[in-house]
Amino acid sequence: MMIIKTTHARRFSYFALSAAVALTTLGCSDGKDGTDGKPGNPGGIVSTQAEVLTLNITNSEIVNQQLSLDFTAYNEKQLPVVKIAAIKLDTAQLLPEFEGERSQWQTLSSEYCTPEKGCEGILVDNMDGSYRYTMSGPLVGQDVEFNSEWTQRVTLRVEESAQVPQSYTHNDFNLDGSEITNNRAIVDASNCLKCHDSIESIKHGGDELENCASCHTSNNMSDPSKVWPVLAHSVHIGVTSEPIGNCVSCHEGEESESLQQALNWNQVPTRETCSSCHDMTSNEVYDHSGQESNGQCLTCHAPEQTYDDHLSKYEKAIDEQQRGIVTVDVRDAKLVEQDGEHFAEISFALLNKQGEAIAVANNNPADAEWIKNLQMYVNWGTSVDFTTSRGYTIYVKSNKKDITQDGSGITPAGERARTPLHSSSDNVFTYLMGPVVTQDSISGDLIDDAGFISNRLIYCFAPDQSLMSCDESGHAKNASMNERWFFNRDGLTEDPSEARPVIVSNEKCGSCHGFDEFSQNTELACRSCHSRKTEMNKKHADTTCFSGHDHDELGNHIEPFAERAMLPTGKSGFISSTADIIDPCLACHNPNTPPTQAIREMHTKPSDWDYVEQLTVTHPDHKVWMHSLHTNQRATQDTVNGVRNVDYPADKANCYRCHEGDTFGVERLTSQGRPLALDLDYDPDSTAHPATDITIDAYTSPVSATCYACHAKQENAEGEMVINKAVRAHMEQNGGRFGVTENELQVESCAVCHSIENLKQVHKL
Repeated sequence: MMIIKTTHARRFSYFALSAAVALTTLGCSDGKDGTDGKPGNPGGIVSTQAEVLTLNITNSEIVNQQLSLDFTAYNEKQLPVVKIAAIKLDTAQLLPEFEGERSQWQTLSSEYCTPEKGCEGILVDNMDGSYRYTMSGPLVGQDVEFNSEWTQRVTLRVEESAQVPQSYTHNDFNLDGSEITNNRAIVDASNCLKCHDSIESIKHGGDELENCASCHTSNNMSDPSKVWPVLAHSVHIGVTSEPIGNCVSCHEGEESESLQQALNWNQVPTRETCSSCHDMTSNEVYDHSGQESNGQCLTCHAPEQTYDDHLSKYEKAIDEQQRGIVTVDVRDAKLVEQDGEHFAEISFALLNKQGEAIAVANNNPADAEWIKNLQMYVNWGTSVDFTTSRGYTIYVKSNKKDITQDGSGITPAGERARTPLHSSSDNVFTYLMGPVVTQDSISGDLIDDAGFISNRLIYCFAPDQSLMSCDESGHAKNASMNERWFFNRDGLTEDPSEARPVIVSNEKCGSCHGFDEFSQNTELACRSCHSRKTEMNKKHADTTCFSGHDHDELGNHIEPFAERAMLPTGKSGFISSTADIIDPCLACHNPNTPPTQAIREMHTKPSDWDYVEQLTVTHPDHKVWMHSLHTNQRATQDTVNGVRNVDYPADKANCYRCHEGDTFGVERLTSQGRPLALDLDYDPDSTAHPATDITIDAYTSPVSATCYACHAKQENAEGEMVINKAVRAHMEQNGGRFGVTENELQVESCAVCHSIENLKQVHKL
């Protein structure tokens, strides 16, 4: 048995003891003359080291307000770990709920043991993997008194050393030994880990939510905004990957044995928690700023009402399968030749829940008053991530705006130009799109490649789910799920070799953004981000897809830190009509689509020294866009005054967070990838609608552009993200080219050094 006790005269260090071998058998000796002493307990195989340290508190007791606890430590081989010398204990007690005020943890005493200074209390190492620690004095807390009738919590942390990793455990207990009925077990930590790599990686203080809750208390934090759960709410506003109003992104919809207070979020409303999401002073019915306590909250905010206000529309939409009231069914798709050029001939029907084709007025879906928006996204060249900028969109009927339309012809005034119906028969509608690019100087002859189709349909319906005019009052709206179809020159195909390779998936993206297993779609709503209406927006496009932000007279962004809306309507009831964020996005967001005026004029100009670099990292190509967006590389993100900063919650170097398998290798891009198209010379006064005044006159190499999307910038002394010139120089030494003509492009040799195994090693995968 070894004991470390409080002292400043003596310094103990287990690490100074001989530990040349990790495994050792320990015995006893107390003979004063060097001879063996009395026989002790049988020895056993123990260790001083662990790669994974498992702690378990076996007993906690408080006598005269002084805490003692017993704990064990085992390594990954299930061997007892001895000679642990650096620990920290935190204690707390739970103030029960009373008169409408929530229950809350109160921080009590904390004590340390260090190898250099010893322990504030007494640490007994039994040399068999079991320990006992007794605190030096009574449990006390800032502005609170110890109450033996309340639930107690002790959190144990073993500090990281050369022998063991930092590890945590905790124990909640009642002094009388009775069962714990309330320990504020509200959120399942696994919900946090859908986005975060670990609880510990979020900020500091432990790998369990209990660490956060028992430290961020009202008697331990001078700033009320740092008190849990206000902190848990406020830090996610504006950066959360799901709508704020979707409480079950983090919370549960029902209680369980392990989460007995799971419904606290709707059963115990408080000013503190609710105001972390809602402006309590702007309520039209009642100004909550004068509310002195939480005792009357339930008078107006019954649990059922709070639950319904946040989730009823969404749950009703799911229960009633509102996204399946109408579905799109592509019947045929092929290439047809006219005057030496190829056109995509797409035929589809609209089906009801029974799978029957829906008849529409005049045999033309554009005349169906119950259709709010119906578009079909088409592009060609699945093996090369497509050949055409923005693809070929069939605009049957659009909710997007184009003020150049004057109402003549088939398009109503102000609506995006409609695509003429080619033919219709038996409620099957055929459209012709093109000419389709099946051959060019970049990818060669692609006539034997394949094409892609995806739908976007928003419809209006009555409470009984009968379709009704979107102009009539009392209607509801929803969107059909995204589907995807592939076709070759002769017709539809299900041959996997003709589909685009699976590189990322909705399920991987949905780990943060929400995933619907039934539809295999994400629950991401585009308008969660693209929701601010600006004057610049109206000037260029009058659509929320535009990324421009208004400036003041000094040229500064107006409200640069205005949080993204992330309103409950982003998910509740009306679910995004572009929920498949993989292939359908690529139909438009591909290498052939240069950045629009919004990026070029508002955030970077030809006179800027890093103009080409900023255009490259801000390119709308899907792979560049996703990488740069999540790593704050885009011109709209600078982490100081950026309007679209992203606080990515996981390890940015972990490619497996998004990629399926080893699809982050560069070999495919080297052999088949298309360079990123740029427009370096544009009219800064252009008001093209919709913001598509582009002429391709330059390119950036595909592998360089993709890797550049994560590695282009670094943080300077002021905290701004700025271009690192050395990165581009390295890429150019190996064949990469930035902002050059097509003839100046070279084959990149990145794969020579950056093989998939090398990437795994560098990224520590």
